[in-house]
Amino acid sequence: MGWFSDLFTSGAGSLVSSIGEVADRFIESPDDKNAFKLQMQTLIQQRDSEIEQSLRKNLEAKERVLVAELNQGDSYTKRARPTVVYAGLIFIAINYVVFPLLARIVTATGVMMDASPLADLPGDFWLAWGGICATWSIGRTIEKRGTQTPLTQAATGSKPVTSLLK
Repeated sequence: MGWFSDLFTSGAGSLVSSIGEVADRFIESPDDKNAFKLQMQTLIQQRDSEIEQSLRKNLEAKERVLVAELNQGDSYTKRARPTVVYAGLIFIAINYVVFPLLARIVTATGVMMDASPLADLPGDFWLAWGGICATWSIGRTIEKRGTQTPLTQAATGSKPVTSLLK
C-alpha cells in the first residue's frame, strides 16, 4: 500500500502546512505554533488511518463474499444463469432441431406422417425472450463493472457504496 500511504502522507503534509500558515497569523508564540502544528498533524494522520482501516475492512468483506460465492458447490447458482434463458433455448432446440429431425427419421422409415414443417415460434416469444436475454446480459455487464447508479442498485438489490475519500 505504498501509493496509498504516499497519497495520504502528502495530503496531510500540505494540509498541515496550509493550516499552519493560517495559525501563524493568530498564534503569537513559536512554541504554541509548533504544538498546534504537531497536534493538527497527529489528528490528520489519525483520520487518514481510520479511512485506510475502513477501506481495508470493506475490501476484506467483499473478498469474503467473493470467496463464499466461489466455494459454493452449486454451479448453476454460481454462474447465475436465469432459467428463462435456458427454457427459451430448449424451446428453440425442440422446435427447430428435434422435431424436424424426428419427422425426417420417421418419414425415412416409411411410416406415413405429416412431414409439413412445424409452425414458427410466435413473434411474441422472440420479442419476450430476446428482451429478457438482452436485459440480463446488459445488467450482468453493468453489475460486473461495478457501476453504482440508483437504477443498477434497484435492479441488483445492492446498497450504495459510499466513498470514504470525500
